[in-house]
Amino acid sequence: MTNRRSAHAPRYLQIADDLKARIASLNPGTRLPSEPQLAKEFAVSRFTVARAVEQLTDEGLITRRQGSGTFVAEAPLRRAPGYLLSFTEAVEAAGHSATHRLLEFVPAVWERGLPYSRDEQLLSLDRLRLVDGMAVARHRSVLSRHLVERIDLTRDVAAHPDFSLYRHFEDRGLLVHSATERLIACTASDEDRTLLGLARGSVVVAVTRHSFAADGTVLDCVSAIYDARRYSYEARLLRQHPSGNNNKRNQENDNDPQLHVRDSHSGPRLGPWDDGGAGG
Repeated sequence: MTNRRSAHAPRYLQIADDLKARIASLNPGTRLPSEPQLAKEFAVSRFTVARAVEQLTDEGLITRRQGSGTFVAEAPLRRAPGYLLSFTEAVEAAGHSATHRLLEFVPAVWERGLPYSRDEQLLSLDRLRLVDGMAVARHRSVLSRHLVERIDLTRDVAAHPDFSLYRHFEDRGLLVHSATERLIACTASDEDRTLLGLARGSVVVAVTRHSFAADGTVLDCVSAIYDARRYSYEARLLRQHPSGNNNKRNQENDNDPQLHVRDSHSGPRLGPWDDGGAGG
């Protein structure tokens, strides 16, 4: 249930709350009344309604489409914890088209935190990731040059709009077995802001992921930047009780079928993809 604001709150916020309650009962993609219609319904100026609509857009609840109107935002994409999906797989699983634009394919310098030796020759694969043609993320992968040569990864191959690094690994007989992932929130750099079309001061989610083959070989070290409104994380957590029955509980947890279901509605979430007009 939506928490209503007090009667002393600005009128546009009260209207935003009323619209939130309405949106909660609507399906994603449902078209909302136009701003002039809403202004008439709430007996306020169009400016007041525009501020309410902007508030809901910033919260990722609605999206604006140029020339079409305002719509209920799609539910963000979720990936199951413990099931490793590439960006392309996650986007395509949600019924959208994932492409990219190659920004750089150049030698990289070793940095602290990378799971490579200091003398390893490295390459930077920098890409702007797009969903249905809209820029939503930036991925900078640092790869071993030896691995790049082994899998025949060239600039021309990487520049193809439909290129997927994980898929390329698999086509060359390398399977991504596991990964470590770290998320932090930060302010977007000027360069990332420009690439993603974000407003000044926008918050982004920085995701660092190191991917490995089954034998421990480092396959990919990616630093990704997402508009914070298009990325959230959800996981299932288990509490371990300090008692003599730990082993029994752990065994029961291992046999819990819920832990092995690849539920496409839990885990990291990306979206909504539609252009909300305020960035991303």
